[in-house]
Amino acid sequence: MIRPIRIHLDTSDYSAMHDAPTGSPIQKVRENLAELARRGRIEIGLSYHVVFELLQRADAEHRGNRLSRARLLSELCGLNAFPYPTDLGDGHRFSNEGLWQPRITLNDHEIEVIVGQFIESVKNDPETTTHVRRIAAKRSYLRRWTEEYPERFADLASKNWPVMFGRSLVEDGTFRRYVAGSMSRDEANRRVWFFINDPTSLYELWFEQCNWDCPIMERRENIAGTFVKMLGEFRGTMGQTKDLRAEITAELNATGDEALLPNERSQLLKLRRDLKAFREEISSPQQLCEDVPIWKQQFGNESALVAAEVLFAFERDGRSIKESDGIDFVHVMYLPHTDLWRGDRAFSDLLKKHKVSFSERVVPTLLELPARIEEVDTIILREE
Repeated sequence: MIRPIRIHLDTSDYSAMHDAPTGSPIQKVRENLAELARRGRIEIGLSYHVVFELLQRADAEHRGNRLSRARLLSELCGLNAFPYPTDLGDGHRFSNEGLWQPRITLNDHEIEVIVGQFIESVKNDPETTTHVRRIAAKRSYLRRWTEEYPERFADLASKNWPVMFGRSLVEDGTFRRYVAGSMSRDEANRRVWFFINDPTSLYELWFEQCNWDCPIMERRENIAGTFVKMLGEFRGTMGQTKDLRAEITAELNATGDEALLPNERSQLLKLRRDLKAFREEISSPQQLCEDVPIWKQQFGNESALVAAEVLFAFERDGRSIKESDGIDFVHVMYLPHTDLWRGDRAFSDLLKKHKVSFSERVVPTLLELPARIEEVDTIILREE
């Protein structure tokens, strides 16, 4: 079986396809991608920052627009998802399980955590009888009681459901079957995590039920701020070495009374050679990855190298960093894990101009994507 082509789309691509007029070139691209996805020829991945960028809070008048956008994400991506960027460092990769939330969020809402919270709620409820409290205190008792008295358990679970979502899991018997031991932990987690990974469910939960703010703005600023700081420190180090090299050259060129003694000249020549080696060393993305191991720990080897190369690309280009570059920096962490990658136009141009690793996978415009898919399809067929 031919493997599907893995694709990362930019948030602007989803917006453009959602708003495209019927019969327009962009609308035809959407139809093409949807058909290829249905046939299993491509896998377009959801990701945390794309979902929240696209599904920002809206007033009642524009609620339908947000839910329509959520349905577009589901139509094109299905259960295909990239992990949260910093989960790449723990070995998590693109999956067909629909899990784009951070692992820490998934772990906080793991089925066993929910069962534990449910048991504590039952034990602390002043209306709970002594008999039921004893049953809840031991898992084997609770399992047997759940099997024997499913309706009583359903009433108890409905009253003591511990999280703000997923109450339907009590109503449809999912929670009861898991506690009774007739459903696997993986299957139970799959059903629980649906509520915080499905775009439509997520929008309703996050913005309407919980009334939480969109997390992207703060995270974008934090990422951009960190990126600016790193680039500033790098430029500062490079500037210091340049100034020192100029001072050494001036000393070596001194004549007359200012001329150096032979041993002084020898020492400065050695210092200049060492300085040149140092500049070459800190000008290497590979070396930067070794010197800053946190990148590999957070993003994995391939994405860490891309991150370092992007930093050097900004330095060589002399570009200042905008807040929006923070999110683009996050998106590019997925570049090693795709066959085709779409991103911001200026950021994409930077990647290609400086030949960042995997930049041959960058697709400059959404309209070019169908042709590039055909090219990659041909290559995969040839390889297999």
